[in-house]
Amino acid sequence: MDQKPRQILFSIIVLSSIIGVISYATVQVYAQGSHSEADSTPISAVIMITSDDQGSPIFSPMKTTIKQGEELLVLNNLTETHTFTNGNGTGDPMDGKIFTVEITPGSFSEYLATNISPGNYSFYSKNDPNLKGELVILP
Repeated sequence: MDQKPRQILFSIIVLSSIIGVISYATVQVYAQGSHSEADSTPISAVIMITSDDQGSPIFSPMKTTIKQGEELLVLNNLTETHTFTNGNGTGDPMDGKIFTVEITPGSFSEYLATNISPGNYSFYSKNDPNLKGELVILP
């Protein structure tokens, strides 16, 4: 076999191995967090902190529905820290009274909806008050 095809084949194998290791490491980073295997509450919904086509931060989806007692996972896909805080902003008397958590880039947090009554709840990020959404809790 000519030396050139062997070098190309070797390069492809090395590159494939590197991509596989990076993919596995990425999955492991997202798999680590506060959700343990012993936790019996399944994740009912996921909210991603991401950006729209113009690069502006958004919660996706902006409106999420779960039942009382279910668990919600909030994943920060951006490069800056954000919070997941109930309320409409710092002037809201209910600001952060039910839930508030800081989520660093590339990590996630979970919210178990046991301390909340059925209803509609606004949420936002204290790091970017224009970043808003709505959580609907069903009985």
